[in-house]
Amino acid sequence: MRNLRKIARGLLAAVVLATLAAGFYLAYRLNLGKADSSHLASISGWEAISGRWSEHDGVLSNSNYGRGDMLIAAHSHGGNYRISADIRFDLLFPETHYGDAGLVIRTTDPQAGVDSYQGYYAGLRPDSQTVVLGRASYDWHELKAATLSSPIAVGAWYHLELAADGCTLTVIAAPAGNGSATRIDYQDAHCLQDGVAGLRSFYAQASWRDVKISHN
Repeated sequence: MRNLRKIARGLLAAVVLATLAAGFYLAYRLNLGKADSSHLASISGWEAISGRWSEHDGVLSNSNYGRGDMLIAAHSHGGNYRISADIRFDLLFPETHYGDAGLVIRTTDPQAGVDSYQGYYAGLRPDSQTVVLGRASYDWHELKAATLSSPIAVGAWYHLELAADGCTLTVIAAPAGNGSATRIDYQDAHCLQDGVAGLRSFYAQASWRDVKISHN
């Protein structure tokens, strides 16, 4: 009888340990998959909307020439917040050298296709040396564009920030590290109220690093 009690206690202890281990592992996986932290460097927790996305050493890259590929931070839903990142153009569309890459905010219903979402987009355009702010509602509405104060080139990192506060949208673009910044301020009278944030490229192979999403 004493041996049976010892065996029962041993089995109970083993079950408890296994349950705790499973709980810790589940919590770890849930935290790993969340994309609403202030610093994002892993593709886990992101949703790809077309494109060929990968992650290496904290750099998120799209090697596709898609017409509006997006990588959405699935748990970043909010209203007043900002997203920022360093962006590097790896290769522009070979036929025209046209292309842009940037950030989206307050995005809803993202789908594969050109401007197949509702939300705001701020992007860098090396061919015209501009930064552009626009709103997509299953088509494209350019809201404002500005010539970059510091030039951008393929292979160089450039910092971009997109913020939404009420109906005020702010875009700041500058070379990563140093250089003159370019700023866009825009008041959208009938603004989109909330949605998720993410990365977007159009006819360009590009990379993003040091991605941050934070509340205002």
